Amino acid sequence: MQAQIPLTAPPPNLVIASKSSPWATIWRMLGVVLLTYIIANAITLIAFGLWTMEPFLIIGASIIALPLIVLFIRIRRPRLTHILTANPTVGGISFHDIPGGRRITTPVPTRFAHHLVKDSPPLELPPSQTLWAVFFVTLFISVSAFLPMLLVDHPYAILLAVIVALPAWLIGFSIPVHAWWSFSMEYLELDTNRWQAEMMLIAGMLSTLPAIINNSLLFPEFLAFVGIDSFDPYSIGELLILAVSAPVGEEIFKALFVLSLYRIIDSPRRGFQVGFSVGLGFAMLENLQYILASLFGGEYAAITYGMTTLVRGIGSIPGHAFWTGISGCAIGWQLSQSRHGEKNALHSDTTNWMLIDASSGQALPKREQEDRGIIQRWLDIPADKAWVLPKSPILALLWAITAHSLWNGSSWYVSYLFRDSDLMTNLLAIIIWTVLLISMLWFVGRHILASVKHLPDGKYIAPR
Repeated sequence: MQAQIPLTAPPPNLVIASKSSPWATIWRMLGVVLLTYIIANAITLIAFGLWTMEPFLIIGASIIALPLIVLFIRIRRPRLTHILTANPTVGGISFHDIPGGRRITTPVPTRFAHHLVKDSPPLELPPSQTLWAVFFVTLFISVSAFLPMLLVDHPYAILLAVIVALPAWLIGFSIPVHAWWSFSMEYLELDTNRWQAEMMLIAGMLSTLPAIINNSLLFPEFLAFVGIDSFDPYSIGELLILAVSAPVGEEIFKALFVLSLYRIIDSPRRGFQVGFSVGLGFAMLENLQYILASLFGGEYAAITYGMTTLVRGIGSIPGHAFWTGISGCAIGWQLSQSRHGEKNALHSDTTNWMLIDASSGQALPKREQEDRGIIQRWLDIPADKAWVLPKSPILALLWAITAHSLWNGSSWYVSYLFRDSDLMTNLLAIIIWTVLLISMLWFVGRHILASVKHLPDGKYIAPR
């Protein structure tokens, strides 16, 4: 009977087919980020209740949080696939009972074996070009739908905005994150399965929990203790929240969650990939809140939504990714050198997966890195001219904190300088400075990506 056959390790030549569905990961991560957002806010309320000793707030928030945490753990638990194999063998049999009360007949004598393997096919995402096209088309349609509220006072204008608001929000906060994620996975050319990749993004989402508590509760309470109000606009307290609390706390928490994935970091390039994805996960949950707030701009929703979504899509999101990627790269150096020659979780599963086209049933070839034209030529920098990224995690973390602080602090300072100007002058100053910041980010990001491409990828790490 099949039940009497013991489980064995899968053979190294085992190939498992998986149906191709590149959009499935996006829908799955969209559900996870919405669930994480509710959990994060509930936990923040619990922390606030503990701080202020309000038992009803603690109990109410716990009632909301606990079942959602259980649900989160349940949907993220590793899944296993039961594989049955029949191998032609002298002395085998042709009739085999298999689980489920079924029987299978083989044309030649065979011996059955069964294995449990992780359900972890290769990561699949739509091409980044496709995702950017969806993003910009949605942005244009959404802004066009919100614009009538600014031009006319009519109920239909409000109705149109309400209809468009939900898809504008969902696509506006999530698609640019996935576009950067898809691009990074293609550019770095590292074999990554879906479970590993999703854990990277989810680790970034989870890193927002301590960051929210620090920025919204602990640091403001500390400032209040020393006599500084952090809630008044253009106050020194607001500046300290933006330029000190957020950069220091967020970069430390993101780096710690990168380190929590140490089992899958086998090289500096893999460390950058993990850090980049963790930064994207953090940005995705943060983006959810910013884009949602921009939709409540009233008749100016076309401006608030359009500017917020665009700036965050091409500026804030990659900023989080690049800075945490630098920290991840340094962590990758330390981990790969400290355990040189040791086998880690990344290579412990020797199962080979093959993607199958859902319509034709044919095996899909490995997708080549897209757009090897202008973008590839722009990113290619010879190794002797590439930047030397820090190998020390402490130095890399200071690099990330400084860059993050300069972005936040300088943006606050420009708004402060033009606080008494008319609306158009203030808006123009902010736009000009934001364009300069994004240009500098893309310049730095280009050199970071070019440098990472020259780093070891796990195939060989020279011992110290």
